[in-house]
Amino acid sequence: MKTEKITLKSIKDSDGWVELAFALKFKNFNTENPDLTEDELTDKFYSEVINKKFKYGEYADIELVIDENFNIVGGRIL
Repeated sequence: MKTEKITLKSIKDSDGWVELAFALKFKNFNTENPDLTEDELTDKFYSEVINKKFKYGEYADIELVIDENFNIVGGRIL
């Protein structure tokens, strides 16, 4: 089946990208940094995880792989 890629830039979701990062990565991040206070942990998580992937914690560029039936069959956050 034929597929094509498309890049969507500057997708804004003020809370969504942050919620996604917390849901997927915060538990492990917390385990890896047991000596930090809650505020320090959150600040470090924002600087090392969220701000490296999402501009201002609100914008993301995504790449989608679409098949000939217009189904999303793959992709990634750039």
